[in-house]
Amino acid sequence: MSYEVFAQKWRPQFFSDVVGQAHVTATLQNQIRTERLGHAYLFWGPRGTGKTTVARLFAKAVNCLNPTQETDLGHVATGEPCNQCDACRDITQGSSFDVIEMDAASNRGIDTIRDLRENVKLSPAAYKYKIYIIDEVHMLTSEGFNALLKTLEEPPPHVIFIMATTEHSQIPKTIVSRCQDFDFRHLIPDQIISRLQLIADDEEISADNEVLALIARQSEGCLRDAENLLERLVSSAGKNLTLDNVEETLGLGSSSLLHKLTQAIIERDLTASLDTLHKLSIQGMDLEQCLHHIIAYFRDLRLLAIDNQLGELVHSPKSELSALTEKSEQVSVERLSRIIKILMHANREIREYGYPQLQFESALIQINAIKEGIQLDEIINKLIAIEQKIGSSDAELEIIPPKPQRSTSTAPVLDLETTERPAQKSEPPPKTDLSSEPDDSAPQPHTDQSHQSSVRSLDELPDIWEEVKSRLRSISPYLVLGAFKEATPTADGEDRIKIVCSHDVNFTLVNEAKQDITNTFSDVIGKPIQIELERAEVATQATEHTETPEEEATTTPTMRKRQAEEDEQLQPVLDLFDARILDINI
Repeated sequence: MSYEVFAQKWRPQFFSDVVGQAHVTATLQNQIRTERLGHAYLFWGPRGTGKTTVARLFAKAVNCLNPTQETDLGHVATGEPCNQCDACRDITQGSSFDVIEMDAASNRGIDTIRDLRENVKLSPAAYKYKIYIIDEVHMLTSEGFNALLKTLEEPPPHVIFIMATTEHSQIPKTIVSRCQDFDFRHLIPDQIISRLQLIADDEEISADNEVLALIARQSEGCLRDAENLLERLVSSAGKNLTLDNVEETLGLGSSSLLHKLTQAIIERDLTASLDTLHKLSIQGMDLEQCLHHIIAYFRDLRLLAIDNQLGELVHSPKSELSALTEKSEQVSVERLSRIIKILMHANREIREYGYPQLQFESALIQINAIKEGIQLDEIINKLIAIEQKIGSSDAELEIIPPKPQRSTSTAPVLDLETTERPAQKSEPPPKTDLSSEPDDSAPQPHTDQSHQSSVRSLDELPDIWEEVKSRLRSISPYLVLGAFKEATPTADGEDRIKIVCSHDVNFTLVNEAKQDITNTFSDVIGKPIQIELERAEVATQATEHTETPEEEATTTPTMRKRQAEEDEQLQPVLDLFDARILDINI
């Protein structure tokens, strides 16, 4: 008897042997038991996950001559093929005329589909159903799909179509809507390891759990790839597989060097990282495979850093779980995410441009330069705390300019002093309670103007301005302490107020807050008010010192940067965000 490769020899012959696709096999078995069969099925999913295998099992089960098994309760339909009758044997050996397998990649034209349309009209040669298994169906041309539509929707009752593909998105929706859709999923490492252990025990192969776990990781969730890889290793290293000879055969490098490299990355030891990478290179290891291994390692670390209860999702051997959990506590999730992103970018660059060692070294240098940043939620919390403090305090912060004696090499220090806020001179009169008896001694307003009894006059604008600033402080401290610190509003008619801001404020931010300013003035005054915001002319402040063209030309970017750093309005913002000025574009 000729040699049979593992993937063929260990192909499942029963639905119960199929690994990792219980959601598919259970549904198909129920349909077979109840004889509620569809006329067209679409199996889609990654390579090597059992699509064609399940299609053949389905073809055997629906044509099986012994569909029931004898139990204590009598003959019971199981939905499994018996693998003993002539129909099961013929389909297993591929000699049945009633099961036609087509490769759409090589038979993708309209002529082939026209022949199929004519052949489906013929009755089965020997058994109950004629099964058409079309593999890689996404390779059919548009004309081929169109020619298949009518037949696929209303085939003869003795015909069942089973189409398999790895590219579900390329199947026309008109085809998908005529089929029962089944998705095949990647297998998890534990499922692959258990299947490989079964094969190893039967084939008398010595392989510990670490070796099988490494094979499972390299297969990327495809059982057929794992079986083929196991057979390749047996052919190369014999039936006594160890971690060292497997890594040498696959070109992965020794585990100790890879562990040393990951440890150096975590500890930000760039010298050790580059030295370890050099050792891997001179040993002739496949650096791209090493990169894949390190990406998978940091992916496991990130899962455990998010929550140590995610250990079931880790692809590393379970024996390493405790060490990984301890290691994950040393690195933040954000840094691990950036490490993975840089390594994946390096992997893409290697595939596109080559130079694996150069790309790997560049990635290690970028990873070593990663710095922990301030998180957005931390910044938001700081801003909320500052606004609440300013809004609830009875003291107003006054920024004192830095003393001129300070060194230019040190960061500016701001002295914060508190001054009492001026007391409000007048309060808005309370609203008249119409339900109470009128006070004859108090002067009564004219009946036509009674609705204006709570409206304040713009003659009280200084007091109104203080109350408006008090309310605006809780909305935007920048307006009160910065833009409006020296601004003075003036009345422009009965319902219009003009506010002139300093020329050096961020007028864009002030203008964006115009609606809040307008609403606050209207609430305080008691009637709708229009607000006009203006920026003071630069010429009004240019009398002190006006730069000549020669002075402007001699003002270097460094000088402008230093002037900005010393600006008393910018400095609190820089201190708040722990920021610094990188460049000035004016």
